[in-house]
Amino acid sequence: MSLYCGTACRRKSFWCYRLLSTYVTKTRYLFELKEDDDACKKAQQTGAFYLFHNLAPLLQKSEHQYLLPQYSLVELEKLLGKLGQDTQRIEDSVLIGCSEQHEAWFALDLGLTNSSSMSASLQKPEMEAELRGSFIELRKALFRLNVKDASLLSTAQALLRWHDAHQFCSRSGQPTKKNVAGSKRVCPSNKIIYYPQMAPVVITLVSDGTRCLLARQSSFPKGMYSALAGFCDIGKFRACTDDTGRRKTTPIVVISCVAVIVLGVSSTFPPVMSRKCLWHYNFPIFYRQTFKHTA
Repeated sequence: MSLYCGTACRRKSFWCYRLLSTYVTKTRYLFELKEDDDACKKAQQTGAFYLFHNLAPLLQKSEHQYLLPQYSLVELEKLLGKLGQDTQRIEDSVLIGCSEQHEAWFALDLGLTNSSSMSASLQKPEMEAELRGSFIELRKALFRLNVKDASLLSTAQALLRWHDAHQFCSRSGQPTKKNVAGSKRVCPSNKIIYYPQMAPVVITLVSDGTRCLLARQSSFPKGMYSALAGFCDIGKFRACTDDTGRRKTTPIVVISCVAVIVLGVSSTFPPVMSRKCLWHYNFPIFYRQTFKHTA
């Protein structure tokens, strides 16, 4: 029995070390691509590209599920040629990850215009017909994909959105230039480096022990409710403190909460430049009342 347990433990340790080793090598490889433009250009030759149009990812429907198509560099160059676009447009792509076999993954938005690109944005219907798919809003697409693909698209959209909104230097007003991987932008005139930003977000679940407090916005689809969430004020974010969540709960539904439980941080939901911290609050029984919402 002891021999069997020892063998099982060694096997478990082997797979743990292997998973850790795979994670480390992937992380180092991605770091190399972000820091070395030549290495990133070389990775594009054998990499895979995911397409977007105005921040909406391309999906293809197969029976009862949606697939996330990927294209090689050769296929992408042929597509751009058919649509009358210069292959220089590929320089607008951003690195979003890699496989365990070190196949680099990139995202490219053909609906956005870049300050350094001479090509106009492509029309959505024309692209959907050529690609035999649909560009679907990311928040809707997330519910039709697995966790891995949803996380990948969230990363891609956040980076593409950031690059679209930071094409000029805030100090000199000159156009900034991104590196090949898209992990930063540099102002040629003053050499200031801009990196993708994150903003802290609080998500709270208020409960009285048997029921949860949910709310909705007027823009939500009919019947959709969610937990309370909002951005943190500047200088007031303190990780893992109940005061942060209370400040976001009280103004929205005008209640006071006690007994906080920290559930965790971060999520795959877009945009990933938002750091999301989750809290669970206990709403005491003597504060219970019915809230009516007219939205």
